[in-house]
Amino acid sequence: MRPTQEQKARYRNDGSYLAKNFLQPAQLAQARAIYDFCQANPGERKLVPFAGTPDEHLIIDTVPGSWKNGISAFVQSVGFDDYLADLWGSEHVWYFGEELFAKEGGTVGGSPWHQDHSAMPIAGNHWANMWISFEPLPAHNSIATVRGSHNGKLYNGAAYQDANNPTQPLHPDSDYEQLPDISADLQLDANSWDIVTYDTEPGDVVVFHPFTLHGGAPVDSVTPNRHTLVLRFFGDDATYHELPTIDWPSVEDQTTGAPFRMPRCHQLR
Repeated sequence: MRPTQEQKARYRNDGSYLAKNFLQPAQLAQARAIYDFCQANPGERKLVPFAGTPDEHLIIDTVPGSWKNGISAFVQSVGFDDYLADLWGSEHVWYFGEELFAKEGGTVGGSPWHQDHSAMPIAGNHWANMWISFEPLPAHNSIATVRGSHNGKLYNGAAYQDANNPTQPLHPDSDYEQLPDISADLQLDANSWDIVTYDTEPGDVVVFHPFTLHGGAPVDSVTPNRHTLVLRFFGDDATYHELPTIDWPSVEDQTTGAPFRMPRCHQLR
């Protein structure tokens, strides 16, 4: 599979698009096995946002041993390297890391709106999050993005500590502007933000730039559970950008603006 010209334009201009039937059934089974391995072997980077509330859910990233225990074979099987090189126009492609989400029980609200630059030391155009869910999701329960926001302002991150304060800053003393309360704005005016979301089926992949404002994907009585695996990749136009107040694993001798390289990343081509 290769991205179409329309998908390339959507990625460049909108910051996201839906790749229908991207994964074959056997590949989707590989992805689910990766998800299950990561959930069973979370390592140190396991987060339970809003613990003890109806919005409690699970986030895990950067799982030790995940590359050898499924991701390497899966990435090769799908051909992410050639697909993303074509999408970006990049000679090289690297695998950055994985993240998984579990929202269960039908009561977990939408994730706070955010951009990933605030939690990862990254910059540049050649980045992609591949968002893979294992349940059919109506658009209301799927990830939502703000069209074109990857080309705009970079806001502070969301702290994920208070469900009643979704814009609580991740970096309180940084120069980043606080996130707007997009959810509150949309309740007052459904057209206040240009939102993009998709109905998805297992095997579909939502491809989006990590700088795109994204959030949402709640669960409810109709769609009580959501299990999602996100794989992240980068290409030649990817640089390191120091985080204001938090560290990232295995960062050694990196300077802001330098080509992005980290020991854990795997070069695919």
